[in-house]
Amino acid sequence: MVEALLSATVGAGLDEQQFWDSTPYQTGLRLKAVGKARREAFLLTGWMAERFAREESLSGPAFYLRQFFDPQGSEADAEAMADAEFSRIARVFGAEIVELDGNEGVA
Repeated sequence: MVEALLSATVGAGLDEQQFWDSTPYQTGLRLKAVGKARREAFLLTGWMAERFAREESLSGPAFYLRQFFDPQGSEADAEAMADAEFSRIARVFGAEIVELDGNEGVA
């Protein structure tokens, strides 16, 4: 049982140390959460791929973000909503968001 849970934990990309610091119940909850997040991401990817396949002509990302969040909203509002959603997704997956200066990396 321990070997199967540890293997599933590592396979899910979770921290091995968290596994040893957790109960089997907590490990199971983490694995279920990772599985649910992955299924939702795959479903969203499939949905968007199908939606784009039906478009007669594709527009830039800003168009779809504006359309998704508020078709009647301003571009600034759409960008703020997209930024907030990006931050939420990053927190869910434990990613650190690093703000870049506008001139960094520009040759």
